[in-house]
Amino acid sequence: MQSIENALELILSNKQNFGTETISIHDCLDRVLAEDIYADRDYPPFNRATMDGYAIISQDINIGKNNLLKITDTIHAGEEKQFALESGNCIKIMTGAPVPKRANAVIRIEDTHINGNEIHFNVKQLKENQNIAIQGEDARKGDLLIKKGTKLNPNSISLLAVTGHAKLEVYKLPIIAIVSTGNEIVAVESVIQPHQIRDSNVHTLKNSLLNYCISAIQTALIVDDKIALKNTISELLNTDIIIISGGVSKGDADYVPEILKHLGVIEIFHRVSIKPGNPLWFGKMPNGGVVFGLPGNPISVQVGYKVFIESFIRKCFDMEPIEPLFLPLLGEKSKKSNFTEYFPCKLTHENKKSGLAINKMNTSGDISTTNNSDGIAIHPSEKQTIEKGEFVEFYFW
Repeated sequence: MQSIENALELILSNKQNFGTETISIHDCLDRVLAEDIYADRDYPPFNRATMDGYAIISQDINIGKNNLLKITDTIHAGEEKQFALESGNCIKIMTGAPVPKRANAVIRIEDTHINGNEIHFNVKQLKENQNIAIQGEDARKGDLLIKKGTKLNPNSISLLAVTGHAKLEVYKLPIIAIVSTGNEIVAVESVIQPHQIRDSNVHTLKNSLLNYCISAIQTALIVDDKIALKNTISELLNTDIIIISGGVSKGDADYVPEILKHLGVIEIFHRVSIKPGNPLWFGKMPNGGVVFGLPGNPISVQVGYKVFIESFIRKCFDMEPIEPLFLPLLGEKSKKSNFTEYFPCKLTHENKKSGLAINKMNTSGDISTTNNSDGIAIHPSEKQTIEKGEFVEFYFW
C-alpha cells in the first residue's frame, strides 16, 4: 500500500506530453498556455492622464493660493499632439489622453474655476506626477506577463488582448475515457429499480474535467462481466487517460485489475493509505497512456479526482500544484483509522473570522454530503483528533 505522497510521486512521474496547438484568443478560456507571454511595449505606452482635468507644470502652482494659468489647448484620449507645455500655461486634458512634455501633474476639474480663457486653481496639495500614470510603471517592454502553464481566465485573456496576442500556443487536450462499472449502476435516464443506483460518477468526472476545457470524452457503463469489461476497455486503449469507477476493490466481482493486466496495462500501484478512496489503482497502458481505477462510491470518486487525477492533468500541462489554504476548524474531529482522511467542509465566517464547518458524513457512499461543501480538508494519518480551532489544510473543489 502506498502513502499519498508516494502515490502522487508515482502518478506525476508518468506525466504525458499531449503536444501543443495554436488557437485564437476567442477560443482560449480555460485553456493552458504553452508559451510565456511578454509585454510588446511599455504599459502605459506614454504618460497618461488618469482623470479629466488640466495638465500643468507643478512649479507654476503655489499651494493654498488662488493660482491663475492660461488654457492653450485641449487633448482628448486617442489624440497625439507633439508639443511641450510652457510655463504659465495649462492644457485641458481628458482621462486616458497623453500628457504633454514638461507637464508633471494633472489637477482635476473639481479643483478649478474657469474665467474666459483663464483658469483659477485652488489646491491644498500637489505632488509630482499627481493624476498621471507614468510610462512603463505597469510593465516594461519585454517583461514576463503570463507564465507558461497558466490556465487562462477572463483577467489573463484581457491581458493577452491588450498586449496584442490574437493567437497563442496552448497545450492540446487529452483524449479521456470514463468507464462506470457495476451490476447495480444505471444511467440517469433509465427507469430505476429498487436495487439499482443511478450513475453519478460519470457526471462528476465529466464536469470536473470541463474546468480544464477537456470535453473530448468517451464514456461507457458496463456491468460486472469479464467479457464485457475486456471488450470495452480494449477499445479505449488508444486514449491518453482512462478513468474507471468501481470494480477495483476485493469483492468477488471486482474484475478491473485482472482485466487491465490481461490487456497489457502495467500496474504501478494498487491501494493508497487514504480515506475515502483506499482501493485506488494506477497503471500504464501499452501506448503510454495511464489508467486510474477509482472505487465506485461517489465521495471516493470526488476525492480521488481532486487529489490524484487533477494533480496529474496539471502536471501534464506544466501547471503549478494547487496550494492549500490553512484555516481553523470550527469543530472537533476524530477518526479511527490510521489513514489520512479527506473530509468535506464549508467555509464560513463568524465574528469576522473565516473557518471550516465540517459537513456530516456517514460513508463515502453518501449522495448529499459534498453538495453544500466548498472543498475538502485533511485529517493527517498521525493525528487521531483535530481540536476545535486547530488549523488544517483545505482545498477548494
